[in-house]
Amino acid sequence: MRPPGATLGAAAHSEVAVAEHVVDRPSFDEYVVARGGDLLRTAWLLAGDDRGAQRLARTALARAWPQWSQLAEHGAGSYDSDLRRFLVQAHLRQHRHPARDDVDDSRSPAARGGSGGPSGSGGPDERVRVSRGLEVLDSLTNVERAVVVLVLFDGLGEGHVADLLDDDLGSVRRHLLHALALVRDRFGLDERGMRGLLESLAPDDPPVEALLAKEVAGAARWRGLRGWVFALAAVAVAALVVGLVTRPQAGGVRPPPSIPRLVPAALACGSSLGPPALPRPVEPPLSAHYVAVLVCARTDAASVWSGPLPPDVPVSDPTAIDSLVLAPQGSGPACPGLPRGPAYRLLLLGRDGTTTTWSNEALACNGWPALSQVFVAAAEQSAAGTPPDADFLGCPTTLGRQVDRDGAGLGLQKGTVLVEATACLHPLAEARPPGIPSFRAVRANVLGGPTVAQLNADLARSGSRRTGKGDCASGPQRYVIRARTDTGRLVELSSICGHEFAVDGHLRDTWRVSGETTSMLRALLVAN
Repeated sequence: MRPPGATLGAAAHSEVAVAEHVVDRPSFDEYVVARGGDLLRTAWLLAGDDRGAQRLARTALARAWPQWSQLAEHGAGSYDSDLRRFLVQAHLRQHRHPARDDVDDSRSPAARGGSGGPSGSGGPDERVRVSRGLEVLDSLTNVERAVVVLVLFDGLGEGHVADLLDDDLGSVRRHLLHALALVRDRFGLDERGMRGLLESLAPDDPPVEALLAKEVAGAARWRGLRGWVFALAAVAVAALVVGLVTRPQAGGVRPPPSIPRLVPAALACGSSLGPPALPRPVEPPLSAHYVAVLVCARTDAASVWSGPLPPDVPVSDPTAIDSLVLAPQGSGPACPGLPRGPAYRLLLLGRDGTTTTWSNEALACNGWPALSQVFVAAAEQSAAGTPPDADFLGCPTTLGRQVDRDGAGLGLQKGTVLVEATACLHPLAEARPPGIPSFRAVRANVLGGPTVAQLNADLARSGSRRTGKGDCASGPQRYVIRARTDTGRLVELSSICGHEFAVDGHLRDTWRVSGETTSMLRALLVAN
């Protein structure tokens, strides 16, 4: 006879299985009706007005609709998490809200029928309250605003927010503390007061009809249909190409069979590829010999490294591959003080389709410089894969960029006014790493009104100047500011030290910023 507990456990398990089988997952429209109001409340705090909130929510829903069946398989928690992720990504891509001296009725959640705040009044006092609340939110950067809303309003943990932002926990905590310190010093609000402010600003019951409008559904459905159209077109083109290739030519001679396109996904750390081979010097460019490089950590007891790895995606962009220096043991400078022994293996997919395995012990300096380069190449390749957005001065890869060490360009004149800017932090590979390298992603932060004003204050004091020293001393990362002036000119400023920036890649044309600006950039971009 089974113990009573075992019987009850089996019955409970059976009931759960039956419940999971019987309960229907909500359709897309059902979810929007049930949860669209919560999505709009969060979107309103991110955007600050009705139209912006609807635009963010519709963008998030349009991204979710084509993959709704996959999201439904993971349960209700996945719906909310992925929708918030899409919502925040849309928020971070958009322009910063310009400073406003006042607020009209359309920006006041209390002034709209059925969505008023606690007071239920749209009078002058209510407009002043909303205007002050929006002033508080508009003083934050886009990232800080997202962190504050997700933590204090939505009640998410910092780890969950880090996952939504694809960032680390220390960076999220730093953004939250910086934002709370700013609103405390400038507006006299502590954390509890900030929570109350967010609750009072968000509409109580925003209408979701606009999210179910016919044109929105049609746009989402067209996005899904477009994928099928492209897939069918690709099949048709492939069939046509095969027919042309296999068709007998004049004289009955067939062309040689084409070499199949090599897919980087053929590399996998779990594959059994046999013992590693000895590395051999390779004539540059490396991409002429290899189409993908993947680093795989050694996890056995003999391994001397248990550090973080980049996403399990091979380095396959030709420019990223060419940035690697995979020198054999005995070449290059020595690296004292670093652990020696087995740590990782490199898998290299050749252009002939063969896969080679190299162990780190056979690479120069126990392979640590090579690992540093693979980490940087993986991060920059990810940045290069970000789709361009006209509303976001993004962070494209810096690999393969030509640097002018002698000439000078237009420079940056004193009094230049920047209207928008994005600050980026790119990791740099080190020839002799001081410690075991770790994966560092390219970081970005769209600068808000106060931070752009800080840059303009520096420009009001001085512009760039011609020097003979070039860029500042080397470091583990490169700061890059991409900005647009009030005349429409795009400017790129880069620096390793964070206080002296080369203008448009000209190392002898530099702009020195104030200590306040350097501290601001480090606070925004450098992870703890």
